[in-house]
Amino acid sequence: HVRAVAKYYGIPVVLKTDHCSKCLFPWLEGVLDANREYYETFGEPLFSMHMLDLSEERDDENIKICVKYFEKMTEMKVWLEMEIGVGADGEED
Repeated sequence: HVRAVAKYYGIPVVLKTDHCSKCLFPWLEGVLDANREYYETFGEPLFSMHMLDLSEERDDENIKICVKYFEKMTEMKVWLEMEIGVGADGEED
């Protein structure tokens, strides 16, 4: 629906998933498969951006996983937002 309406306003569409933790990776893989199909058909990604929230993982593991997904996503011109961790004061970094 968003894309159908956007063309009448001449605006870009940016769709984002948010705070995808490790337990949601099977769902994310399905979204990425749908993204690839859409990209191959229409030349643009279905979702513009995905946010991985691996703040509960060690930083090195978090970055390693994010690099893997970043490589998949760049093929479809999809942005990756990564949440690294939580600071000593309990606030997000």
